[in-house]
Amino acid sequence: MVRSFIVIAYRNLLHHKGFSLINISGLSTGIAASLLLLQYVSYERSYDTFHSNLENIYRIQHDTYKNGTLENRSAISYYGAGVAIKETFPEVIDFVRLHRADGMYNYYKENGEVISHYEKKAFYADSSFFNIFSFPLITGDKNKILRTPNALVISESAARKYFGSDDPIGKIISLATEWAGSQYVVEGVFKDVPEYSHIKFDFIFSIHNLLKNDQFKNGAWYWTNFYTYLLLKPNTEPVAFQQKLSAVIDTHLGSHLRKINSEEKFVLQPLKDIHLHSNIGAETELNGDHKLVSFLLIISFFIVGIAWLNYINLSTAKATERAREVGIRKVLGSYKNQLVKQFLLESSILTLISVFIGLGIFAIAAPLFNELAGKNVVLDLSGQREFWIAPLIIILLGSFLSGLYPAFIISSFNPITAIKGKFIRNIASARLRRAMVVFQFGAAILLVIATMTVSKQLEFMRSHDLGMNINHKVVIRSPQIIGGESYLNKMDQFKNKLLVHNDIISVSASSEVPGKEIFWTNEFRIESEPENVRRLTSILAVDEDFIPTYGIRLLAGRNFVKDRATDYGGTVIINESALNRLGIQNPEAAIDKKLILADQSKIIIGVINDFHQQSLRRAKNPTIIQYIPWSHDYLTLSINSKNVRQTISTMEKLYGDVFPDNAFEYFFLDDQFNQQYEAENRMWKIFILFAALAIVVACMGLFG
Repeated sequence: MVRSFIVIAYRNLLHHKGFSLINISGLSTGIAASLLLLQYVSYERSYDTFHSNLENIYRIQHDTYKNGTLENRSAISYYGAGVAIKETFPEVIDFVRLHRADGMYNYYKENGEVISHYEKKAFYADSSFFNIFSFPLITGDKNKILRTPNALVISESAARKYFGSDDPIGKIISLATEWAGSQYVVEGVFKDVPEYSHIKFDFIFSIHNLLKNDQFKNGAWYWTNFYTYLLLKPNTEPVAFQQKLSAVIDTHLGSHLRKINSEEKFVLQPLKDIHLHSNIGAETELNGDHKLVSFLLIISFFIVGIAWLNYINLSTAKATERAREVGIRKVLGSYKNQLVKQFLLESSILTLISVFIGLGIFAIAAPLFNELAGKNVVLDLSGQREFWIAPLIIILLGSFLSGLYPAFIISSFNPITAIKGKFIRNIASARLRRAMVVFQFGAAILLVIATMTVSKQLEFMRSHDLGMNINHKVVIRSPQIIGGESYLNKMDQFKNKLLVHNDIISVSASSEVPGKEIFWTNEFRIESEPENVRRLTSILAVDEDFIPTYGIRLLAGRNFVKDRATDYGGTVIINESALNRLGIQNPEAAIDKKLILADQSKIIIGVINDFHQQSLRRAKNPTIIQYIPWSHDYLTLSINSKNVRQTISTMEKLYGDVFPDNAFEYFFLDDQFNQQYEAENRMWKIFILFAALAIVVACMGLFG
């Protein structure tokens, strides 16, 4: 009997070619689209899952409160926190601290050749790093590496980049940063960090030398520059343990915090939640968004659901054409349950064909979708049980549900009426089909609305006035290796050489540039206010050319002047947000007022308009600008739009002449700033693609 059912099903599929083609096309397209989205969702949820200690690793989130109101939430905290917590609580097995090690990296070959790069994927870390995290070592013993002050462990890619095919062990890399420059010996190599890690790096340096730096050696509970991870004992209740951490803060900072009417808290962030559920200050990387991932998951079900509704609609609409077949088979003795099995088998065969075609489309389209999504999704799908559960559910549940309703509708026909061709239309069935069509197009229209919303938001963010000019700006990484002369002398020499060229309008040095988060923060108040009045501000170090180079408006007062000795450390310029935080209404009224910034007296000489240091998703923060012309992080060059390539070539030559031991690296500021909206731009493209697919699938059903 089963063989008979299969033969009849095969003949029906061939006989109704249009019906079969529309159903298979719609289902396979919907299945492929759904699988692409499910793959992306599975990838986003797989972040950091390769760590064997995943369930017991937590990052310390540092929250600060002023007068009971949350003022700041950050992923970095004090470097003394990890030590104190481990010494105080037996629940802690170990801890590791990370500090960025961005800087100029040089490898001096025996033949005199220098391989030089500015590296950003690098951290200083405690020796416990490879014991807590499961980043596989190719060479080196995790229980012995990073124990000495000048120890370094590098990735496979970094080893090839600097040493080629040579053995990297024992090789020396010179590191120059604003914190602790030194020579480090390679004592281990680790496999390249997976893309689905929330921290990405190619270099891990021993933290010993960094902590000897003047900035840190006496500031265990002052500087908040360190990412701290705790490895807790299994079965430790994180909520209860988190409440205990207030005792550590009270021991080391309690009297100071009570004096200034402030409060600080350590919050435990599970490692597995960081990528999708953490979007706070000073993140190591741009994290994902769990709401967006959930929305994409819903879209995947919408699309495959629309495809299934197509099948149900077409099957019930085609019921009249099969009425005589059902009538004759009933007269010849077929039972209703046999007819139901027949139609369910047909549904299953059509579904299987669609699934296999859908898997083929998925395999072809996956690399293209990865490029669109900006993700190098390299999941081993053969071992992803969760991923393959989805196609299995689609086959079983889809076949059953989509075939069940048409099967019962068709098999319930009165045989005499059906044979005579006097089939009476089922009003309830027609209403259900209309309802399903409405649902299909409603879901598709919702996707279109979501696409338009994202498009409008993206357009608004890109066209909104930033409060400064970022166009025609080239940013160079400032030199880290200066040589015998002072930084200021070298920089003046470089500036003068650049400004000789007509295509270079101005040059400015600063600690950060627009699009980069300002990590330097401190507290400020008006000198006449009580000591317990503290407000948090970002601090930007600039030279005298920063404000004119970026076209920032002075609302009151003046800019820094190079020849005024008092401007070197004695004066500041504040933005509108800082002005409002001080409770001053008129910019002119702020001029010549004395501030206490980081326990030092400063005079306000100017007030500037608010500008967006980061994307419009971030609120404008109080910012205080200090005149520190030797700040050597970034150089911004304002150039003419003509002869850009020639201008870049000129910059590179002059940079090499003045700073020969430094790699020349640059980027266009507007491109770099707009990268903050890259996620929205990619999501917009994804929404367009899948909204179009949903509409196409829905229209195929309507056409059928």
